[in-house]
Amino acid sequence: MSILTATLLSLLYFWGNSAFVLGVNWWTVMRPLVSGFLAGVILGDPVKGAMVGAQINILYLGFIGAGGALPGDICLAGVVGTTIAITGNLPVETAMALAVPVGLLGTIIWVVKMTVNTAWVRVAEKMSAKGDTRYYWIPNIVLPQLLLFLMSFIPCFLMVYFGTDYLKSVIQFLGENIVGVLTTIGGMLPAVGIALTLKSIFKGESVVFFFFGFLLVQYFGLDMISLGFSAVVFTLIYMQLKGHKLSAMGGSLFGAEGNNENKYVLLDKKTIRKSWLRWIMFNQANYNYERMQGTGFCHAMVPVINKLYPDNQGKRAELMQNHMQFFNTEPQWGACIIGLTAALEEKRAQGSEEITGDTITSIKSGLMGPLAGIGDTIDGGVVTPLLLTLFIGITNTGNIMGVIGYIIVEALFMWTIYWQSYKLGYEKGSDAIVTIMESGLINQLILGASIMGCLVLGGLVGNYVTLGLKLMVPVGGGVMFNIQEQLFDVILPGALPLLLTLGTYKLVKKGWSSVNIIILVAVVGLAGGLLGIFA
Repeated sequence: MSILTATLLSLLYFWGNSAFVLGVNWWTVMRPLVSGFLAGVILGDPVKGAMVGAQINILYLGFIGAGGALPGDICLAGVVGTTIAITGNLPVETAMALAVPVGLLGTIIWVVKMTVNTAWVRVAEKMSAKGDTRYYWIPNIVLPQLLLFLMSFIPCFLMVYFGTDYLKSVIQFLGENIVGVLTTIGGMLPAVGIALTLKSIFKGESVVFFFFGFLLVQYFGLDMISLGFSAVVFTLIYMQLKGHKLSAMGGSLFGAEGNNENKYVLLDKKTIRKSWLRWIMFNQANYNYERMQGTGFCHAMVPVINKLYPDNQGKRAELMQNHMQFFNTEPQWGACIIGLTAALEEKRAQGSEEITGDTITSIKSGLMGPLAGIGDTIDGGVVTPLLLTLFIGITNTGNIMGVIGYIIVEALFMWTIYWQSYKLGYEKGSDAIVTIMESGLINQLILGASIMGCLVLGGLVGNYVTLGLKLMVPVGGGVMFNIQEQLFDVILPGALPLLLTLGTYKLVKKGWSSVNIIILVAVVGLAGGLLGIFA
């Protein structure tokens, strides 16, 4: 591999983790479907890159980095796993098995970054104490992103420049048997990603739809595209019969009546847009264990603070110190807290004696947890896995429009939630937020998405989880009984992949970490493959 190619791949990994993807890096470039495709473009084979990335992404369907925890570095797994597959001409399942340890190693980078980023909080504190809003972007963006560049570019460069050729030689030395075992493991690992996603939605009315989706694939041979359209139709019919009108939910969700009647008095729309843009792009630019999104929150409030107190340095210092305290929520749905805070500070600047700094801090603290739960469930647990599943189905036909379509739809969805949520907080106020949270609209939306998601995930088991037995039992007269073909395939085609997925889901419900489950599945696959039990 040339130095230029390794450099471009390493820059891709940095970009996927950086704050320079218009607020949607977590949902687009970081995902192996996208990073694998882009790695394929760099390596000259975008179609295989997309297909390898799609396969790797199945393992990380239910990926949620809640509370600063990262179960695996999905972007590194996508970039390096795809590079291994293309340069080594390996099957996608084999590349998937090799990508898993790479993703686990990437968590070390994450932990070190989150720890060291705390140092930039000290710089931000000094600026806040002086009311210095001009250069607050340095501790919130420049310093942490420089650290990120060093910590992402260098390890990735070493892996792809030196590691891929070495790994290719090792695989060639070990022979086809090891490749076959790795392929077996790769076929089993998607069960982990599906099980992790089911954790959020496999409950109540949606359970039966999981098995329905599985049977549709096994007995009618539906591909993921056809299954996706079927899932939409079945969900709409079911929700209509149950009295839930999904078509009305979007308008009701962001159309609640509120209590902020004094909007756009001291603030203007330009200031609000600047605040919103800073939030979506840089809310986690200096993500750290001490303050989480604290400096990002303050950075988003800087345009508001400057507009309200252009000539009052002391007041700017007070507000900056208040707003860089600990804060952590789901960025899209939690954007309404930024909007609400801007509205409260505007009223406070107008002379409201009822609103104090402590009042605003209490409201922020009270809302960030519930909104994080809503956002993680809807965005990370339902919508994104559902979109990934549908577009992975398109991608695996060899059509790169699956990747492009996913990027467009996912980004538009996230930007819409970002903006509508911020507007809701600023224009409607706290009453509207509480009304929505208590109205049941969120639960109806989650139910509809869960039904659709379970149906599609059931089909995903049938299409992408592979596991078979090689065992043959003598029954006399020199006749051998094939357990897989003459038992499991007769009773229920795909029974073993289904049982593997449900067993993995059981471990998830028992509280096993994703890392431990991945290791267990890999060990079982390795043992079964080496012993000649699994096909």
